[in-house]
Amino acid sequence: MKAFDKKVSIPSYLHELHGKQASVFDLLINYTTAIITTIIILLLAWDLALEPFKFIILGLLALDLAGGVVSNFTEGTNNYYIEKPKMRYVFIAFHVVQPLVLIWLFPNDWVGIAVISVYTLTAMTVINSIREHLRQRVYGAFLMVIGLSISFLVGEMQTIVHLMLILFVVKLIIAFAVRWK
Repeated sequence: MKAFDKKVSIPSYLHELHGKQASVFDLLINYTTAIITTIIILLLAWDLALEPFKFIILGLLALDLAGGVVSNFTEGTNNYYIEKPKMRYVFIAFHVVQPLVLIWLFPNDWVGIAVISVYTLTAMTVINSIREHLRQRVYGAFLMVIGLSISFLVGEMQTIVHLMLILFVVKLIIAFAVRWK
């Protein structure tokens, strides 16, 4: 088991994903989660008659969302964003693009995507502004549960869209916005 605890240096172009160092275990569980979840999402999308380019974009979006949920809980990623607090705002800004991509892929579900995305980005910004880490956890849990609950009220959505939005809510509200250190 000590091999899984070993820290490895992360290439600079992956620091936003894993920090400067990550344990072998964190990397394995992160990529395993990302790959398995992406396979599930692509299987759900198989019969949707998406153009090949859109299918690939969906896979990349799924990899980022699913992998990001786990990555944002890891020590390496948390340390990186503690050391570079301005990058937190770059991260938040980047995640405005993901819902737009989801709307582009699934235009019939745009209302649900928009409602959950605006809620999630607002909740993430509120939690990010709270300085007490223990309070962040409580608010984060509260806002995540409310967001997940709202996701069932915004109308009929395809299962795949709902799953992607659940990943979005968990990744941004509880995994990223809350500082776990």
